[in-house]
Amino acid sequence: MLSRSLKTLFGSRPRSRTHGSSVRLRVEALETRDVPSATVDLTTRGSSGAINGAIFSQSDPQPTGTGKIQSFLRIQGASAHGEVQQGYNTDARPLEFDENSSPRFTRSMPLANVPLVNIGGVLYRELLLDINQKSSQPLLSLDELRLYVGTAPNQRGYNVADRTLDGMTAVYDLDAGGDHWVLLNYRLNNGSGSGDMRFYVPNQLFVGGGPYLYLYSKFGEHSASNAGFQEWAAGLSPLLQVTASISGYRFWDTNNNHIFDAGEQVIADQVVYLDANNDAVLNNGEVYAITNSDGFYQFNNLAAGTYHVRAMPIFNTTETTDVPINVDLSVGEVRTHVDLGVIEGGGPPAT
Repeated sequence: MLSRSLKTLFGSRPRSRTHGSSVRLRVEALETRDVPSATVDLTTRGSSGAINGAIFSQSDPQPTGTGKIQSFLRIQGASAHGEVQQGYNTDARPLEFDENSSPRFTRSMPLANVPLVNIGGVLYRELLLDINQKSSQPLLSLDELRLYVGTAPNQRGYNVADRTLDGMTAVYDLDAGGDHWVLLNYRLNNGSGSGDMRFYVPNQLFVGGGPYLYLYSKFGEHSASNAGFQEWAAGLSPLLQVTASISGYRFWDTNNNHIFDAGEQVIADQVVYLDANNDAVLNNGEVYAITNSDGFYQFNNLAAGTYHVRAMPIFNTTETTDVPINVDLSVGEVRTHVDLGVIEGGGPPAT
C-alpha cells in the first residue's frame, strides 16, 4: 500500500541524474478526502438515519447482484467525474433521462411486490439500492428521491419544476421541508451487485393509491458519480432477515393476580396493537391484531427492538397487567404469553 501511495503521489519512479541532466519529480494533484456534510451520512458500516419519516440504513445484503436482485430501475452512465445521474422506472418508451432502456432493468414495479417490514410497530415498504463507484473515489450522494403511485405501468412525463410525474404528486419526497440528501460509501460493500442501502418507507403513505410504484432519484450533485450504474430493487427482508414475534392472550383475570391462569376465560374479537410512539392511541400506520375465538393474538416479522403492546380498553374494566407491556426483542426472538388481563369494574378503562 505504501509503494502504491508513493507512486500515486510522484508518478513514475524518480531517476538518478545521468550525464549532467536532471529529472524533476512530478507531483499529481490529490483528490480531497474531506467528507461533505450530509443530512444522513451512511459512510460508516451499520449507520442509519431518518428523513421525512423514512429510514435510510447502510447495508450489504449478500448475496445479491444481477440475476439475484431484480432491478426495476437502473440509472446508467456517468463514466466521467462530476456527472449527475437521474431517472425513474416505467414500462413506457422512450425513457427521459439516464435510465437503462432494457425492460429487464427498468420497468414497472407493482407495489404488492415490495415487501412489508414491521419496525417498532409500524409497517414499512422496503427498497434496496445498489451503487457503483471507483474504489479510489467511493463516495456518492443521493440528492433527490421521490415516490409516486400510479394506476398504469407505463406512466411518464417528469416535470422538474413542480416535481410531478405524469401529473402525480409524490407520496414521499426526500426534499420536503428543505434540501436533504444521503451520502453513500461504495467501499463498504463487496462490489457491484452487493447492495449498499435499505430504504424503508411508511406503508401508510401508499394507502388509497394506485397499484404501481414509481421511483425517481438523482445522484451526484454533492458527491459525483464516476463509474457504472445505480440500481433500485425491491427489498430482500423476507429472504435475509431472521424475524421475531410477539404473541399472547386477552383474558379475564378473575383472581386479579396479573397471570393468565388455567380456567380463566379468554376474550375474543379484541384489538391488540403495537403502540409505536407510546401515546396510548392506535394511530394510522400502527400495527394491530384482533384476538381469535381463543383470545389469542400474534405479531410476526418483527425486527429487533422495543415494542409497546396495548389492548383497546373495555368499558367498565380495569387492566391488571402492565399498561403498556414493554417487550424488548432480540433478532429472531419468539416471545410468547405476552398476556393482557382485565377485571370487571374499577371505573374508566386504564390508559
